[in-house]
Amino acid sequence: MKLRLPLSLVLVCMPLAAAAQTLYRDVTAEAGIHFTHSFGDEHLSSILEATGSGCLFFDYDRDGYMDLFAVNGCYLPGISDPPASGHPPVLVDHLFHNQGDGTFVDVTDRAGVGDPGYGMGCAAGDYDNDGDPDLYVTNYGPNTLYRNNGDGTFADVTAQAGVGDTLWGVGTTSFDYDLDGDLDLYVGNYLDFDPQYRLYYAADDFPGPLAYPGQPDRLYRNNGDGTFAEVSRAAGVDKPGRAMGVVAGDYDDDGDQDLFVANDAMEHYLYRNEGKGAFVDVALEAGVAFSTNGDASSSMGGDFADFDLDGDLDLLVPDMGFNNLYEYQGKGYYQDRTADLGVAELSGQYIGWHGDFLDCDNDGDLDLFIANGDAHRLEDTQQPLLLANVPDPRGGRRFQDAGPGAGPFFTRRYVARGGAAADYDNNGDLDLFVLNIDQPSVLLRNEGTPGNHWLLLSLKGRASNRDGIGARVEVRAGDLVQIAEKNGASGYMSQNEPRLHFGLGPRDHIDLLRIRWPSGKTQELRDLPADQVLAIEEPAP
Repeated sequence: MKLRLPLSLVLVCMPLAAAAQTLYRDVTAEAGIHFTHSFGDEHLSSILEATGSGCLFFDYDRDGYMDLFAVNGCYLPGISDPPASGHPPVLVDHLFHNQGDGTFVDVTDRAGVGDPGYGMGCAAGDYDNDGDPDLYVTNYGPNTLYRNNGDGTFADVTAQAGVGDTLWGVGTTSFDYDLDGDLDLYVGNYLDFDPQYRLYYAADDFPGPLAYPGQPDRLYRNNGDGTFAEVSRAAGVDKPGRAMGVVAGDYDDDGDQDLFVANDAMEHYLYRNEGKGAFVDVALEAGVAFSTNGDASSSMGGDFADFDLDGDLDLLVPDMGFNNLYEYQGKGYYQDRTADLGVAELSGQYIGWHGDFLDCDNDGDLDLFIANGDAHRLEDTQQPLLLANVPDPRGGRRFQDAGPGAGPFFTRRYVARGGAAADYDNNGDLDLFVLNIDQPSVLLRNEGTPGNHWLLLSLKGRASNRDGIGARVEVRAGDLVQIAEKNGASGYMSQNEPRLHFGLGPRDHIDLLRIRWPSGKTQELRDLPADQVLAIEEPAP
C-alpha cells in the first residue's frame, strides 16, 4: 500500500555553500517552543551537570506532523548547590505537540510524560507493535518506559516491562537485533559517578571522566508480551565502558543491525551482530576504536549514513578534538578521513557533541551538522557548524564551511548538547532543533533551496517490526543512487524523525525505490514522482 501526499516547493537550483539566502531561520519564539534545559544548579560543578541531555522528533498522535520531546535535568540534593531561594526548582521533560500550522503547544502534563528524574537520552519506538510510538527516557537513576495509549496520553510501564535500570543511562536505541519482528532496546551507561570525589587538575572546575570507572551497558530483548529480558552478558555486550551515544546500523550489510558505542576518554566499541543473539566487538580491527592518530577520543555520539554515495554506511563521531569521520572501505574496514576531507580543519577548535548526516539543501548528498559547546564552563560558548558536502577538485568529496551563509544561528555561540532533525512543517526539507544547556533551546526552520526536489519515506512493517527499523532503502533517480537505513537513534542521546529523507537535486522523478525489510523481504516501486510523502507498507508474509 502506498499513500501519496504531494507538497509544493519554490524552484531555482543553488548549492548550499554558495547560497546567498538564509537557509535556516530561528523560529523558536513564533513556533511556541519555550524550553531551557536546566541541570538544577546555578553553576556547573560536576561531570553530571555538564553532560546535558538529548531530544527527539516523533509523531506520537499519528496526525502526520512531527512532535518534539526534550529531556531535562533536575535538582539533586547532595549534588546540586542549595538554591538561594531555599526552594529547589521543579524540572521535568517536555513534550510539544505540532499543531500543523507551524506552531507547537506544550502537552507534557496532558500526555503524562513529565519525568521528574535527572534526564539524559531518549528514544521512540513501537515496542508493542500496536501502531503508535512509545517513548523511553534514560536518567541518572531509574530509566522510564512510557507506553503510548493511542489517545494522546502515555502510561509509565517501566516496572512491568522490566527496563528501569538504575545505572547512569545515557544514549539509547531501539532495534530488532534478533530479527523476530519486535523492537529490542539497548542502553548505554556512562560512569560510576561519586559526587564526593573532588581531586582534579587546577585547570578544570571539576573531575573529568578519567576520575571514574565506567559502567556496563544493557541490552533488553523484547519478549513480545510487553516485557523485556536483560541479556547483556549472554549477548556479549556487557563489558564496562563510558558510553555516551549509541547507534545501530548494518555496517557490514549482512541483513542485521550492528551497534556502535561512542565512549568517553577510551576506545569505542563496534559490536558486530553475529546472529543467534550474539555480538562481538570488532572496533579495533574495523578501524573505529581510535582516531587516525591512535587517540582514545572523548566522543559524544555517532551517526551512520552514506555520505560518499558508494552504497555503504560511513560513520560520524563528534568528540572533544577534531571529530572523527570514518569512511567505509568494504570487507568490514573503515578509514579515518577526518583530516583529508576537511572536517578536522573546520572543527578542531570546537568541542563537538551532537552530530548528524543530513541533506540540508536537498541536492542529493549528505552534509554535516555539528552542535558544539564547552564541557566545563557555561561562559565558554561555541558556534555550531554546518559543513557542506561538495566535490573535491582532486576527485571525490570534501566538506567546507557553509555556516556563515546559512543564517545568523551559525554565527552565534551556545553550550549545545543534543539535537534532532525533522521536516516538522512537511514542506520537504529538514529543520533542526538544538538543545542547549542553561540557555533557551533553538528551533530552526529550513527555508528551502529552490529548484531541488525530495522524497520523504514512511515505513510500516508487517513481518518486520512495525516501525521498519533496520530497513535499507535504495533510491535511484537518473544518475543519482542513494541508500539509507532506518535507525532508532542518532547523534548525542537523540533521535531524528522516523521518516527517511532523500534530497534529489534537480531530478523530479524517481526511477526505482527498493526496500530490503528486516524480515529479508525485498520490495520495489518504480516511476514515482518526487516531492511527496510516501507511506510504504511491507508486503504480507
